Amino acid sequence: MATDTTIRRRASRYGQPRVFSRAGSVMVEFLLVMPILLIVLLTVIQFGMLLANMQQLALACRVGAEAASKTGNLPNTGTVPPSITDAINQQLSSSGILYGAVILQHNVNGSTHTLATPDPLPASCSPPQTALPPTPPPATNYGRPSVRVTVCVPMTELAPNCLAIFGFDLSGRYAKCSTTFRYEG
Repeated sequence: MATDTTIRRRASRYGQPRVFSRAGSVMVEFLLVMPILLIVLLTVIQFGMLLANMQQLALACRVGAEAASKTGNLPNTGTVPPSITDAINQQLSSSGILYGAVILQHNVNGSTHTLATPDPLPASCSPPQTALPPTPPPATNYGRPSVRVTVCVPMTELAPNCLAIFGFDLSGRYAKCSTTFRYEG
């Protein structure tokens, strides 16, 4: 014979909804969302490092232009003086960037002269086509000669190539920065 308690237990069992396991659907949702989250995470890392190191490249370019503006007797031919490349490489190496090609343009002796590092420059690493500010005639007292430093660095030095598997490959690309200072030397 059934007691009142057992009848209430059976009734409460039949009135409750069935509990289904969601373990399979959670796994499918995770597998669908995970690649998207991975791409977003890699994009944030790559572009964050790229932007931070682009600022370091701009700073190295300014340091090189300042060193060039204070260097006495700039040569008209040959390579960039070691004092300028050392200043640039020291600034780049402080942020972990190991390689940089340097182009120096100056109009100290009246006409524009272009000097480059002995390393082979990539085709995309050319100095700006705009002219340096003109040198005034010696009889006038305004203006001075100018120096322009252009630094080129492979983009793979600036950021990890995380998104290459998704079609955004940084290899073979170069970042370039130019800075013009008035010649003080």
